[in-house]
Amino acid sequence: MSETTLTNTVYIRTTLETLWRALTDGDLSVQYVGARVQSTWRPGEEIVYLTPDGASRVVAGTLLEVVANSRFVFEGKLLMDGALAADRPHREQFEIEDLGGGICRCTAIFDQYAPGSPTLRFQGQGSMQMCGSSLKSLLETGQALEFHSVKVGAGK
Repeated sequence: MSETTLTNTVYIRTTLETLWRALTDGDLSVQYVGARVQSTWRPGEEIVYLTPDGASRVVAGTLLEVVANSRFVFEGKLLMDGALAADRPHREQFEIEDLGGGICRCTAIFDQYAPGSPTLRFQGQGSMQMCGSSLKSLLETGQALEFHSVKVGAGK
């Protein structure tokens, strides 16, 4: 992996279908990411993550690939801050696999950042690991983790 690639893998006691639904259903994503994912789930179409009330976009992009119950890839931008919104788009891919025995692997690979970009700095400070851990908690216990007091910022 290069300096401009971030990867996080989480092993979750769940089914492939439940994991896919958690990644693609806004009512579930808002619980572990804090944003409602919204898309038609067709390549070439838009994917957005909205604030919990649906009033603002925090991520917007275009789906590049979708294989139900397996993976999706999109190119997008973070919009919650001026420096992030001005940054060039990056790519996010989510791959899921049933390992048997009721365990699934979920790997997130974020890449194509400009070296040293605000988006790379922001996401490199642990936001993807926090979301992955919260997803695991939600699917295994029914309750997502809460990170309200955790500081993750683009300028650090």
